[in-house]
Amino acid sequence: MGAKKKKRKKKKGTPLLVRLMPAALVLVLLGVAVWQIRGLFDNQATTAIARGGVLGDEYQGTVVIARDEELYTTENKTRIDFVASEGSRVSRSGVICKVYSSGYNQTEINRLQTYREEIQNYHVNQVLSTYVDAALDADNEEIASLARQVRTLVQGRGVGSLNNLETQLTSALNSRKSYLRQKYPDDQTLSELYKVENDQLKKIESWTTTYTAKEDCIVSFYTDGYENTVNAETYSTLEPSDVRNVIRGVQPQEETAVERGSDAIFRTVNEDEWYALFLCTDRDWNPVVGEAYQMQLTGFDNYVLSALVESFTRIGGDLLLRMRVDSSVEPVLNIRTCGATVGDFVSGVYVPVRALYTMDNMIGVVVLEGGVQTFVPVTVISYPDEETAFVRATLSGSPLEEGKTVMLF
Repeated sequence: MGAKKKKRKKKKGTPLLVRLMPAALVLVLLGVAVWQIRGLFDNQATTAIARGGVLGDEYQGTVVIARDEELYTTENKTRIDFVASEGSRVSRSGVICKVYSSGYNQTEINRLQTYREEIQNYHVNQVLSTYVDAALDADNEEIASLARQVRTLVQGRGVGSLNNLETQLTSALNSRKSYLRQKYPDDQTLSELYKVENDQLKKIESWTTTYTAKEDCIVSFYTDGYENTVNAETYSTLEPSDVRNVIRGVQPQEETAVERGSDAIFRTVNEDEWYALFLCTDRDWNPVVGEAYQMQLTGFDNYVLSALVESFTRIGGDLLLRMRVDSSVEPVLNIRTCGATVGDFVSGVYVPVRALYTMDNMIGVVVLEGGVQTFVPVTVISYPDEETAFVRATLSGSPLEEGKTVMLF
C-alpha cells in the first residue's frame, strides 16, 4: 500500500465580521460624535435674537413739509410778552402773547407806577390817617407787595412773569378803587388821582395788542419764511421746481413771505393733519392716486406714517408726490425738509421658524426677558427661507421687537 497522504490543516482565515469591525467601529463612533455635537448645539441654541426688518418696495427721496398754519405779523414792535410757551397747545380764545408797538416804552410804565405810588401815599397819609379800616389795610398790603415784585422784575433782579404780575396788580387796584369809591365818595383829590392813573392805562393799552387763538391749535414762535408759500392751501399747486427751491433754501419773494415793513411774531398750527411734498429719486415709480403708502422720515427710525397720495406730477426727470398725513404735526412742527423713504412695505422682525409656537390655537413666539417668558401672538408675513420667518406682533405695544431674545422649540 502506498503511503497515506498527510492532510494539511487549512489555516483559518479572519472572519469577515471581525475584519469589518474596526471600520464599523469608526463609523459608529463618528456617528455618536456627530449626534453628540448636534445635541450639544441644540441644547445651547435654545434662544435666538429677533432681527428687525422691512419687506416691500421702497422709494427714496426728499420731503418738504407743508402745515395747516397761519402766520401772524406786526409792525414796529418794541416788546413781546409771551404768554403761551413754544410748542404748547392753546385752546380757542386763549391768550398767546401781548405785543407792544413803538409808542410803548419803559418810561410810560414807570410813569404809571409813579401815579399808583402817589395814590398809595395819599391813602396812607390823608384818607386813612383818621380812619381804622382793616379791609382796606389788607388791600393796601397786597398792592404794596405786588408793586415791589413788579419793581424787582423791571430792574432785572427777579424771576417770574411781568405780565402776570401786572394783571394781578391791576385787579387789586381796581378792587380797592371800587371799595374806596363806595366808602369815601367825596374825596376830590383821590378822584383826580384815579383819573390820571386811568388815562395812563388807556395810553399804554393803545400801544398794546393782545393776540388770542382763533381755534384750538399748537403755537410756535419759530418761523422760516415759507409759512405763506408752503402750506395747506398752496401745497397742491406747487411744482417740482418750487419744491427744489425750498430744498435748496431759496427764500420766497419778500412780499409773499411777509408783508413789507412787518415782522413775523408767531404761527398757529392745526395739530391733526399736515402734508408732504415728496420729490422721489426713483423716476420710474408709478404711484397710485388715492393709495396710502407708508413713509419714514430720516432720523425718525421708529416713526412710520401712513401718507395718502392726493396727486403727483412727472416733469422731465422729476417725480413729485403730494401726500396728506392724518397724524399729529408735533414731530414735524419745526421741520421744513428732510430725507424720506416711501413705499408699500411692512415692518417686522425676523425669527427662526423654530421660534414659532402655537398656544390656544394662536401662533406666536415666546419672548424671554429678565427671566420672564411672554407669549406674543404674531402674524407670519412670509418665510424668506426654510429656517426663517418674517413676523409682526398681532397686538400693539407687545415686547417683540428688534434685539429681543426669543425661545426656540
